[in-house]
Amino acid sequence: MMDADGNPFSERLVNFLDDYVNDPRKTEEDITQLLSNIRPDMEIPEEERGETPEAMRYPLYAHQQLALKWMTDMEEGTNKGGILADDMGLGKTISTLALMVSRPSSDRNIKTNLIVGPVALIKQWEQEVRTKLKAAHKLSVLLLHQKKKPYSEIKKYDVVLTTYGSLASEWRRYIVHVQPRKESPQYDEEGDTELAKLCPLLHARSKFYRVILDEAQCIKNRNTQGSLAAHKISATYRWCLTGTPMMNGVSELYPLVRFLKIRPYCEFKVFQRDFRNLSAKGPTSDFTRDKAMRKLQAVLKAIMLRRTKSSTIDGKPILTLPEKTQNDEYVTFNEDERQFYHDIESRSKIVFNRYLRAGTVGKNYSDILVLLLRLRQACCHPHLMEFESAGNSAPDSNQMLDLAKKLDAAVVQRVKGIDAFECCICFDAVADPVLIFPCGHDTCPECFTSLTEDSAQSNIRFGEENGAAKCPVCRGPVEPTKVINLTAFRKVHAPDALGPDDAESSAELTDSDDSDDSDTSSFDDENDSDVDSFGNLAGFVVPDGEVEDVDDDDLIDAELDAAIRTKNGKEPAVTTKAKKLGKKKAKKSKADGESRSKSKKSEQITPQVLKKLRMEANKNKDARRRYMHYLRDNWEDSAKLTQIVDLLRQIQETGEKTIVFSQWTSLLDLVEVQVKYTLRLRYRRYTGGMSRNQRDEAVRDFSENPATRVMLVSLRAGNAGLNLTAASRVIICDPFWNPYIEMQAVDRAHRIGQAREVRVHRVLVGGTVEDRIVELQESKRRLVDAALDEGQSKSLGRLSEQELAYLFGVSPPPPAQEDAAAGSAANAAAGSTAGATAGRAGRS
Repeated sequence: MMDADGNPFSERLVNFLDDYVNDPRKTEEDITQLLSNIRPDMEIPEEERGETPEAMRYPLYAHQQLALKWMTDMEEGTNKGGILADDMGLGKTISTLALMVSRPSSDRNIKTNLIVGPVALIKQWEQEVRTKLKAAHKLSVLLLHQKKKPYSEIKKYDVVLTTYGSLASEWRRYIVHVQPRKESPQYDEEGDTELAKLCPLLHARSKFYRVILDEAQCIKNRNTQGSLAAHKISATYRWCLTGTPMMNGVSELYPLVRFLKIRPYCEFKVFQRDFRNLSAKGPTSDFTRDKAMRKLQAVLKAIMLRRTKSSTIDGKPILTLPEKTQNDEYVTFNEDERQFYHDIESRSKIVFNRYLRAGTVGKNYSDILVLLLRLRQACCHPHLMEFESAGNSAPDSNQMLDLAKKLDAAVVQRVKGIDAFECCICFDAVADPVLIFPCGHDTCPECFTSLTEDSAQSNIRFGEENGAAKCPVCRGPVEPTKVINLTAFRKVHAPDALGPDDAESSAELTDSDDSDDSDTSSFDDENDSDVDSFGNLAGFVVPDGEVEDVDDDDLIDAELDAAIRTKNGKEPAVTTKAKKLGKKKAKKSKADGESRSKSKKSEQITPQVLKKLRMEANKNKDARRRYMHYLRDNWEDSAKLTQIVDLLRQIQETGEKTIVFSQWTSLLDLVEVQVKYTLRLRYRRYTGGMSRNQRDEAVRDFSENPATRVMLVSLRAGNAGLNLTAASRVIICDPFWNPYIEMQAVDRAHRIGQAREVRVHRVLVGGTVEDRIVELQESKRRLVDAALDEGQSKSLGRLSEQELAYLFGVSPPPPAQEDAAAGSAANAAAGSTAGATAGRAGRS
């Protein structure tokens, strides 16, 4: 048992707490208090639901008035907070803002509302506070991100906005500072002025009136630094806002209950005692599961309010949104694509079966995900695999071992103390994280790629030439080649933690990768004009001041402006720059153009050239333009890309705006080529590596500029918190096995403020791993909807061995995940949590 700082308690204190927690009289008292005032919100008479606070500029919807009444009751009761778990798009932010202005602090020294959220939401919160309140009732707002201020300054503001990353960074500073000093009996943490400067949010004297966790599922792992830090914040009232309180299983509820300090379940031992029967490792009899489920329903009624878009008040829908329809657009591989995919699938099955026979699927989980990644990428376009397989840009194992040896002792100790890695960007659990050198902070491989590639591209677009990527936690510089994987770290610093067959699995995967490379080597062409005799990119480096003959990109932008003005009934006013570009382009002879076209058509794309072009594209505008031109001039189609382009072409005839989601920024590059050069549409990108200001500018332009018709969004960067109601069409390029990730993405458009029917197009390749992913999505959706039950599968984030075998096509689909008892309990849970209201619950 450990304290809030992660330090083990003395044996005497452990025994005392154990007796206290397990005292049946105390537990019964806490539970009785917790459940004493449960009343579904649909029973609240209309005259008691409250009105829109005077400070609000716009009237609240009826369901938001109910939320305000429920939240007020919770704060006036013994809970002092709770979980507002309304469905995405129902306006949790507005309901919470109404609470803030209707119940301000009466103590001028403790008046601050501390709001913690992902980076993408912080600016949105600031805008909501500034635009949704009347001028006479405005609140002072401080953005506490990438900057330090003492608590004496922080407490002057009505609202302080910060991120989970900033909170985790402060937690690390707290641990480093406090742990060695706690050994001394004379140490006074509350009087430590140096600690107060280092940790203005977590210091013992820092008191907040209200702390609000937006997208509270970000603390779902109880051992992560962000989760531990959130628990330590001192506040009178505590709130969790999340549309997905449990995506993976019941265990994800505990960190929220701990943060809220809901007794007795804020004690992990009590939580486990009552709800472990709903976990994968608990008893599976109908009786025990049903009993645990009914107990969980009662607790949720006491602490959580959840309504969906289909919920009703007084017999009427709580919100009338335009209809949302989803079409699965199935495409068929051509013969070459089919053979390409079949070869990869066959090799993957061989490797997976080897793990299956050896009983080492769990130990090789991250390696298996790489095999699945290749299959999923092959469904989209062969270039995605070429980016992965070609070149040696990633550090080799020896280099990673050398870097691991150079890590600071404090960094080593911190990494060794992490039980479960969680990406600090997307907050997903990570089996094999990327450790950044020298700070040792970790991300998942996908987010690291996005961080290093897209931040540089975004810097280019915003005129910040050669801008380096920065660590998302400490903001230190990130060099893409200076990273360490977990295996290399453990070989140097924790050899006992290595599996016995780590080396063997690495060799197996290397063999598989080599085979993939041999397939793609057929693209090589000794006469490729972009490669010289030494294998370098001929003429790629453009000296300073040297520019290409014609800037096609600028010309296209000018032509688009003219076309839009003509369509709006205005005379096209071509800029001087556009006229000059047009004249310059006209001077190029037709014969020269044909010769260039023939030359390009004769080229074959090589993986090495393509990958290096993409890497170099991050360095400057000329390199980025050359990369895009290379893709355009050596275009290679795929069944999925053809369908995406056809959909975009059809949508433009309706005048609607479109969001295009993909898990891979490299696929977005290919879509971008077609949007820009073939469809000639204005577009913006929104990806994980962009700064907050760059993201805000992209959203603003897409929302306000009628000429901007397409937004290209990486799934993990744009699946939560964004408001993109300017779009009424959504294209999902590739399915993800967690259905809630896709649901959150679609709800960027289907939410309050949307005036048109939202049509979702999911592009799938039949007869591939994508079919099986879709079936798993449905199974997992039923599982979570049924009973908030981790049940007989591992989780949505981590696939079970049987599910992995099914994805590789080596076993039949897993059996139904829920039994009759869980199903009946689920129906009760759905009804009760949809209208769950008030509980005045016990809290210390």
